[in-house]
Amino acid sequence: MLAGSSDILIFTENKEHHIIYNNGLSRGDTYIQFAHKDETGFTKMGNHDFDLIIVEINHPMISEISFIEQIYSLNPNVPIVIVSEYFNETKNIVFGNKVSEYISKPLTVEKLHNSVRDILFDSENKKNNNIDGITDSKKLSILFEMSKCLNSITDFNTLLNTIIKLVTEALECDRATLFVLDNSKSELWSKVGTGLKISEIRFPISEGIAGEVAVSGKSILTDNPYNHPKFNKEFDRKTGYKTSSLLCVPMKNLKGKIVGVFQVLNKKSERFTRDDEIFLSAIGATTAIALENILFYEEKKRETNDIKKLYDELYTTQNMIEWEAKHSIISELRGFIQQLKKYDAVPTSIEKLKNSKKIDLTSSSVLDKINSAHQKLYSRLGQYMNDLMNNLKSEDRFQPR
Repeated sequence: MLAGSSDILIFTENKEHHIIYNNGLSRGDTYIQFAHKDETGFTKMGNHDFDLIIVEINHPMISEISFIEQIYSLNPNVPIVIVSEYFNETKNIVFGNKVSEYISKPLTVEKLHNSVRDILFDSENKKNNNIDGITDSKKLSILFEMSKCLNSITDFNTLLNTIIKLVTEALECDRATLFVLDNSKSELWSKVGTGLKISEIRFPISEGIAGEVAVSGKSILTDNPYNHPKFNKEFDRKTGYKTSSLLCVPMKNLKGKIVGVFQVLNKKSERFTRDDEIFLSAIGATTAIALENILFYEEKKRETNDIKKLYDELYTTQNMIEWEAKHSIISELRGFIQQLKKYDAVPTSIEKLKNSKKIDLTSSSVLDKINSAHQKLYSRLGQYMNDLMNNLKSEDRFQPR
């Protein structure tokens, strides 16, 4: 597919895509090298002159943007191709002209070949004219991509873990926790938090800085949390963690109702600023929508499971009642049959009476008629009882445990 000599470096963590890259690019004198987004990858890039660099972006994170900017700063004349499902609509704002081509996922051999062919053999496309993106615009892009990412998640735990990962990276902080507001119990709770080993945290909204924010609806930013009257020093004491800076903001839905609280600790560079507060509040607004949607989904899922469980219990109870009723009837029928067997001796008694020679022919004729009627009645009644019992047994499919 590709002619000429070209050296291509590909940054990807997806080994399954290696086949696509090899099929789409390995032609003629084209050489491909794969690398990870770490120091080893940068070393590989610095030790060789590449004609093209391809970077896969798997998350809508600021670190991914910074990685592209680092590559560009080291190789400003080498075309860069991004492969991702993020930043397509905002690529010009985020990357300026640092990126020569954007390939949207899912990645295919055809997409790859067509895009790379145009870049490698079009001298105009090889030029990367630097137009620096505006920081605020990049943050807006991150919010936009976060919204797409979070609203595509349907599992509650996955959503929380993804939110924490994105917020920790976006705010460049050491730890982050998302507390969900439980209005019915006037409590805040969380299942996840970076650096935490506890599966769930739950406490009244009257406690802690997070509780203060949930009640007041106002953010709290402090570089000296130990002097804040609501700060819970006990948590740091138990875990050995030292909180030096803290930013806590409310999460509000479209109606302005508080649905949770974001709390981030210890910014890695300098201190939390008012810009960080605005940015985290914006993330909170975006996240609140996804959080409410999935909480609603989880609630409906629980209600459906409760209804199914109730139906199963009713079904089991109904079948148990039917089973007990059938077996009660069978037991009674058995008693009736036992009673009928008492009359088995009637024909024998009639025969003995006739042989006693104490009755005349007229009486004997009457006895014969009685015996015949008895035989017919007994036979029909017995057959009816047996058929009824057999039918009940054949319909008895439920076996209680």
